[in-house]
Amino acid sequence: MIVNRHGQKGAVLLISLIILLVLSILAVSGMQGSLMQERMAGAQSEGIAALEAAEEGIRFGERWVKNNALTLTSFDGTNGLYDIRVESERAPSPYDESTWESSKVMSADPVDGITPLFFVEYLGEGYSEDQLTEGVIGGYNHESGAADIHAFRLVARAEGPSGRARRMIEVYFTKQI
Repeated sequence: MIVNRHGQKGAVLLISLIILLVLSILAVSGMQGSLMQERMAGAQSEGIAALEAAEEGIRFGERWVKNNALTLTSFDGTNGLYDIRVESERAPSPYDESTWESSKVMSADPVDGITPLFFVEYLGEGYSEDQLTEGVIGGYNHESGAADIHAFRLVARAEGPSGRARRMIEVYFTKQI
């Protein structure tokens, strides 16, 4: 049997190039998917680091209030200490970038190189859960001075290591002064 190789005129080459083109498109598509997954994993890692630092900022702020807020005179609208009862001493919006300047907030201990920032706002008198009952024992209840409980709002914010992710946490709590 005699095969005429001159009659094909490059058909195998054309088919090979088409298969190579399809494989190249599949490879590029797979690489783009991998890059997207890598970016998503990096963003998630960045967000988790920021959240951990913000949580530490909340814990630090609660400890600060517990150990330092013996009187309410320090809540004067400066250095991250605000008082909602006085118009000029109210806390600024936590969503405003200028709020997080160093003179308006306090810094917590760094977490993996990230320094969380926070501010505390005094909200006035509050009541602890065990005082919010209908029962009165010997005329001693939250209205008769059983405890001097005060309410606070604490807002902490932290950025991820590259600064692309931010997390903010807001908590309300009470303290006996």
